[in-house]
Amino acid sequence: MASTVPAPVGVVAGARQFARSVIMGLVAVGVITLVAPVLSYRADEATIREQLQLRVSREAQAYAQALRLYFELLQNDLERLAQRPEIDLFDGSTAPEQVLLDATHRGSALFGVGVAVLGRDGRPVWSEPREVLDPAVSLRSQRWFQEVLARGAPVFDSTAARSRTFVVGVPIIKSGGISGVLAGFLNASSQLLPGWQQLLANDDLLVMNAAGDLLLPESPPPWVQQVDMTALIDRLLAAPEGTLVDLGGRHELAAATLIGSTGLRLALVANEDRVIAPARRRLLWQLGVTGLLQIAAVLLFSMFFRRIYNTFLRVEARAAEQERMAALGAAASLIAHEVKNSLNGLRAAAAMQDADGAGGLAVRAIRGQTDRLAHLASSLLHFGAPAEPRSMRARLDVLAQEAVDGLRVLPEFDEVRLTTELSQPVPVTCDPLLVTTALDNLIRNAIEATVVAKDLGAVAEPAVTVAAGQANGHAYVVVEDNAGGPPLDIEAHLFEPFVTSKPKGIGLGLSMARRAVEQQGGSLSFERSAAGSRFTIRLPAEGPWTA
Repeated sequence: MASTVPAPVGVVAGARQFARSVIMGLVAVGVITLVAPVLSYRADEATIREQLQLRVSREAQAYAQALRLYFELLQNDLERLAQRPEIDLFDGSTAPEQVLLDATHRGSALFGVGVAVLGRDGRPVWSEPREVLDPAVSLRSQRWFQEVLARGAPVFDSTAARSRTFVVGVPIIKSGGISGVLAGFLNASSQLLPGWQQLLANDDLLVMNAAGDLLLPESPPPWVQQVDMTALIDRLLAAPEGTLVDLGGRHELAAATLIGSTGLRLALVANEDRVIAPARRRLLWQLGVTGLLQIAAVLLFSMFFRRIYNTFLRVEARAAEQERMAALGAAASLIAHEVKNSLNGLRAAAAMQDADGAGGLAVRAIRGQTDRLAHLASSLLHFGAPAEPRSMRARLDVLAQEAVDGLRVLPEFDEVRLTTELSQPVPVTCDPLLVTTALDNLIRNAIEATVVAKDLGAVAEPAVTVAAGQANGHAYVVVEDNAGGPPLDIEAHLFEPFVTSKPKGIGLGLSMARRAVEQQGGSLSFERSAAGSRFTIRLPAEGPWTA
């Protein structure tokens, strides 16, 4: 079996180096393509963070301004009441205060919890409603009450640590001194920022007093329990434009500001991840799509290069094989000429001997072997110097019959049951010599293969069928035998030079037969039959031959 000549090592190494270079180039382009969205995302992230930080800072200031105005409204309302002549703690009567506080509480939307007049000792003189304060309990110890007496100015605070009840206290000044305190109480959770919780669905707004008591919201976010709120607010107040903080493992943008002169502090916290998440998802999509495109490009290039590379190797191997065949052909022609010269003498000597006498068996053996050598020499000559086709009109059935008759001199011929179906005229345009030679090779192979199969016990009676006809615009000759077919490892290389399964064959017959037929615009094909092999020659029927 002929071996495939590999491509030169340098060529293969160069091709592989080229492939590696191209793949590395694609990878580099892919990396650059992937880096671009990342850089764009980083720029977008910085811009989003800057805009979010500015929004948080401005909204915190807006909320603080709104609360300041609200507290000023509370303060003004209480100061107006404190200046009323009915508020007199030294007239010995609480009736005027009762009437005024009742009207204030029932008609005001500012102090939903209640209002009260307190003496300097912190005891309620009167409160409306009455149950809002216990007359027997003094509030003098509370921080906000002491601060009102100490400052002589309005105070905004919670009534106690962690209390949701907010108090606005203003001093009652009579005769140039503080005679008591007028206090208004409201629910910080529901009255400080009415309706604003809907606007802050995704942000956290917190209001604290100077002592660190959280007034808003009523249900603080979980991260409040994990940080020092006083230190956090102080840090935020030192950065008026807001800053990035880590709260409970999340990145948050936060800003804080003072609520006017009330001493209260407001902080607004926005989740940075929530705002940046769309840009991050967009980046992941871009990276995913770009990565898939890059992988697809590399895979497509790899497939394309593999195909081109394999084609290149086949072309290189074919060229090397052709060079080897050319050298073998030259040597074969030289050998064939020498063999033919000797065969001419042997044939002449054999022709002078009587094949029917006492030495008839030896004469027939000499003639058979001489014919084999003549066939071998002719095959080598045709292999080394293929003949150019000379087309003319002929009958394919007649050429097939001539090939059969020319093989009757084979010693194996009489052992084979050879059946011909050549009664139908099959006109073609071809080179009769080349077609007859091709048919001679096919029928000779079939005869020899069936006799070998009989000798090996594979078949009881060697049989070969030769049939000619026309179908689908083609003339054909079919040569079929019952020898079982070639080995499977030989079948794929059946028409290659020097590939044969015969012990004494050289593997040129089928190769030259296919080449001769294809030179005339025809084809030679093989297929396994039920009992052996079927070779079919097809030629254009009555069509002009084109080279």
